[in-house]
Amino acid sequence: MSGRVLITGASGALGRSVVARFLEAGDRVLAVGATQAALAELSAPGSPDALALRRVDLASTPEVETLFADEEAEAGVPRAVVHLVGGFRWGRFADASDADWTYLLKLNLDTTFRVFRECARRFERARGGVVVAVSSPAALLGEAGVGGYAATKAGVLRMVESLAREMAPFGGRANAVLPGTMDTPANRAAMPDSDPSQWAKTDDVASVIHFLTTPAAVAVNGAAVRVPGPNL
Repeated sequence: MSGRVLITGASGALGRSVVARFLEAGDRVLAVGATQAALAELSAPGSPDALALRRVDLASTPEVETLFADEEAEAGVPRAVVHLVGGFRWGRFADASDADWTYLLKLNLDTTFRVFRECARRFERARGGVVVAVSSPAALLGEAGVGGYAATKAGVLRMVESLAREMAPFGGRANAVLPGTMDTPANRAAMPDSDPSQWAKTDDVASVIHFLTTPAAVAVNGAAVRVPGPNL
């Protein structure tokens, strides 16, 4: 497959690293984000035609369907889809609000379902394609204060596993990366007393994501790949 790589959540801290990694590897990229202003900060040094930008509400079925239809018409079925959209809320069950739960469901599960559904439909017709999504170590063990987050990230992981098995008969693959705490401006602000040198670097996580979309990873399907950083 020779289509572009479609990257959701492209304007976030990890998204910027992922976009840069694929561009460095020579891929053409469609970067998808929630706001045009944030997407406008992305660039493709030396090859501006390699990067296209699009604002999409991934919780909207019509917008997701239109995104994939337009992309297929313009550049072909994507060779890979990297789904980075997600959200975090800390809170004990006794303190969590309905709004907290709805927020996690929308960002972590609703967007994933709609993106995966289009991947399944279009990759089956194209007889191939790769999906990489971001889950979390919390998907494997729910700690105190992250019950809602852990549940929704476990849901992402289960969807990846199911999608991998559905796409395997026609050569498609789906995998998840589970980064530890990442060194981002938001995490530094939220945890000022922590040592960010022990956190996973977004560039390192991006390299793992890129690898999973390459022919070298053809035997990796339905996997949960942990990227903990130095602080195991």
